[in-house]
Parts: sequence; C-alpha cells; structure tokens
Amino acid sequence: MSQLRPFLLLLAAGLLAQLPARGTDRAEVPYPNGYRHWTFLHSSMVSSTFGPFKNKPCVNPCTAGIFYFYANERAMRGLRTGSYPEGAVLAEEMLEFIGTGGKEGERRIVGVMVKDSRRYAATGGWGYGNYDSGSRTNTLDAKAQDECYQCHLKRRDHGYVFSEYRER
Repeated sequence: MSQLRPFLLLLAAGLLAQLPARGTDRAEVPYPNGYRHWTFLHSSMVSSTFGPFKNKPCVNPCTAGIFYFYANERAMRGLRTGSYPEGAVLAEEMLEFIGTGGKEGERRIVGVMVKDSRRYAATGGWGYGNYDSGSRTNTLDAKAQDECYQCHLKRRDHGYVFSEYRER
C-alpha cells in the first residue's frame, strides 16, 4: 500500500487540477425555474429602443417593454433584513408591451441573480445570468458578469441588490 500511495496522490492531484477553481465557474448560473410563482416585487417600463430589442426590433404592435421582478423566499428574507442568505434568487423578465392597452407580448429576456458566496466570491457572492426569449442557456460570459457586478457595486450597502420590496 505504501508504494501505491504516491501514485494515488498524483492521480488525485491530476483529477483535481481538471476541476474549475472555486469562484471561476460563474457561467453556470442556474435558470430560475418557477420564478413566476415567487413573490412579485414590482414592474417598470422601458422604451422600444432598450437594448434587448436590438436584435429583433420592437415594432407595431410592440410599443415598449415591461420588466417584472420576482424574489424567492430567501431573497425575500434579504429584502426585509438587508442580509441575503445563501440560495437567495432574484429574477426579472422583460416582455414586449403591446399597443396602448398594455397587453403582454413576447418574452425577450430573463435575468437572474443567485447568492452563493463561495461559488461567486469574485462578484460579491452573487452570480449573474441572462437568458434570451425561451432559452435556458446563460448568455453572459465572465466579462459580462463582471460588468453586472461593477454596476451592482453601487448597491453594496444594500446587499448588491437594486430591487426593493414594500408591503402593500
């Protein structure tokens, strides 16, 4: 066994070297399944020239976009206390806004923030994801996720979160 031990240690070291280091696996931000069943936070309107319309322009009957924001139970704890626990997830979706009556149109994007302090240590403990239309593939590479983080740094004193929740 003593002769086999150095071989096993080298084998284990080689296998570990192939695994991604903690905090570098940021592209693997999970899609927020079931987010429409979470707590609805708020909505906001954006113009028809907003970024997600650039590849497929918003044209009549689409007149603008509407964002809906949601929080899972753990994110709700963070919104109430200011301290976000591991597993907190915030999701936003942008839909086309149709005509003057305010009918929802096609989904353009789903954005997500996931709290995992170890996995996303390089970005304040939050992983960022963006999913186009019906896709479940994160379109944000490490550079784009860092850009998200740079913007969210402004809200460090609020757990890096822009959304707020008001009981009504």
